[in-house]
Amino acid sequence: MLRLCIALAVLTAVSWAQSCGIPSSEASAFLAAHNKLRASISSGSYVAKGKRMPAAKTPIAPMTWDCAIEKSAQAVANTCVFAHSKNRQNLGENLYTMWSSNKMSFTGMGTKASNSWENEFQQFGWPDVKLTPAAFSSGIGHATQMAWAKSTKLGCGMKLCDGDKKVLVVCQYRDAGNFMNQNIYDPR
Repeated sequence: MLRLCIALAVLTAVSWAQSCGIPSSEASAFLAAHNKLRASISSGSYVAKGKRMPAAKTPIAPMTWDCAIEKSAQAVANTCVFAHSKNRQNLGENLYTMWSSNKMSFTGMGTKASNSWENEFQQFGWPDVKLTPAAFSSGIGHATQMAWAKSTKLGCGMKLCDGDKKVLVVCQYRDAGNFMNQNIYDPR
């Protein structure tokens, strides 16, 4: 009985730590999508627009949720302005928005935003593990931030805007990624 109580306490703490503000189901969806991409790249099974990417020299660490980063991302989302924030200290940032003529909710936004970003690799391709200005300019910057091996902490914020007919999603990453002429990850 004591073991069951301890296990429940640990599970509750883990669930709470992951749900610092946005619904825990959405935080879990963000993490699941990011970590699925990172694991497939790491193993060498990821295919971007028909091109299999090389496996990582060392495993790409899974992302973990960070409440302080979530709070920072939420502050940006709360502005309801689709624009990158200023003065981010070692934080990368991805933005996503969706609108409708009907009222919206946060349900499914973690998956939708993450899938939209990852889809850049499918739509535009991924020429090389080194991020060049040409590759970045092709439209893969959100996807490369998701995959950036040195980014290991994630926090996202969401806000319903314009009479709940628009959702703004902001994810921030520590350490920041997308440095030109650096490897997104080190290939085998």
